[in-house]
Amino acid sequence: MSTMVVSEDLYSSLEQRMAPICRSAVDTGEVAAYLEASGVNDRVAERDYGVTSVFSLAARLRADLAGYPTAGYAPGRYDPNAATPERDGPRLGVGVTLVRSALYLTPAVVAVGGATQLSGLPAAAGPGALIYGWATAQALAFLGYRALGALGAVAAARVLAIGFVVAGAAWAGLLAAFGVTEPLAYAVATGQVALFASTAVALVTGTEKRVLAAAAGVWIAAAAVYAGTGMWIVGAAIAVLVLVAYSPAFAPGEWYRPRPREAANALANGAVGAGQAVLFASVVLAGGDLLREPVAAIPLLVGVPLAELVLVWHQRRVAATRAVLTDRWQYPRRLTRVSLATLAVLAVPVAAGAVLTAAEAGRLAAVVLLAAVNGLCLVLVAHRRLGLAALLVWWPAVLIGVLYRALPGATTSLVDTLVAVVLFAVCVPALGVVAMVLKDRWSYR
Repeated sequence: MSTMVVSEDLYSSLEQRMAPICRSAVDTGEVAAYLEASGVNDRVAERDYGVTSVFSLAARLRADLAGYPTAGYAPGRYDPNAATPERDGPRLGVGVTLVRSALYLTPAVVAVGGATQLSGLPAAAGPGALIYGWATAQALAFLGYRALGALGAVAAARVLAIGFVVAGAAWAGLLAAFGVTEPLAYAVATGQVALFASTAVALVTGTEKRVLAAAAGVWIAAAAVYAGTGMWIVGAAIAVLVLVAYSPAFAPGEWYRPRPREAANALANGAVGAGQAVLFASVVLAGGDLLREPVAAIPLLVGVPLAELVLVWHQRRVAATRAVLTDRWQYPRRLTRVSLATLAVLAVPVAAGAVLTAAEAGRLAAVVLLAAVNGLCLVLVAHRRLGLAALLVWWPAVLIGVLYRALPGATTSLVDTLVAVVLFAVCVPALGVVAMVLKDRWSYR
């Protein structure tokens, strides 16, 4: 049996540190998250403060500092709010991560497969709709997750359904305002928005496998378009995909109404998504002919799932570290070691891009470095550094746009090399920023 050493001095010191947080926290869970981020796990809470869990300690702090009832705080008893630490294993979560990553890539596959048909359309229907759909998906996904946490999957699916219907109608109105009359342009724009809508609802509601099965038809249709079939086959496949993805919205359930503050955060997420889309279009669609260099697509196909797997591995290692701590002062040191290992993996595509650039494989280097930028952006978004994430993707996108205008007659190989140089120049400082973010223990609350 372990011996509890309860020190009033320790608790008084903790009260002083946690007073501002307890008075502003929304609930006990938020206070517990701050405690965990500082290295206080269930074991430390029991040994140093005489409570059964971090949640019990958080409830006691809120009761003492903010006047809340001590619900959940019962020294020596089982705390029903205490969470069981996640199992840490290399295979846990790999399957769902790969499925999610495949869904991320579906819009890119359609964009590449239909590049020939999209090239003759107005910019607002082709790349414009791609960027708009990408940004809208990230913005509405944020609201969807909020609805999911408050009322469940049905409410989340309905928020996304209404949001995308409004967004699609708004983009169609914009096309009409620009004087676009070609039916194919409207069909392509609608298809792209619908594709992002299906991916977003699958990720939010946890129906990735079912939606991916339907998305397989879209991948096959994109391959058929590349082989010479008309775009209609992609439209039919996307229609089926939307019906499958949004089936939860028709189940009985409540409706969710986002608050103004949540809408502002959604716009911030949308700005990051727009930057990612613009950068993708600048590097992949506006560069050399990706269709004639299939090897150049491999880093995009592999980089996205690997980046998410690295992030999942990192988060699980951090959670496992917190679960076994016996001294909260060990946490910063262990967090630093885990963060350095994660950073080393994220630096691999950056180094590979530099080597490929030096070897005059500019096209391949640019796509490898694009995968690196996406990986770094994913980390920043996961740690709620939306401003830094937006800067990371918008800065190179703007520079590459200026580059294309400044060198209208340059050869494709020169432009690809310069694009790779720009991306490398962005990745190097971004690695430093990500290193600081990963080591920031408060970003894990």
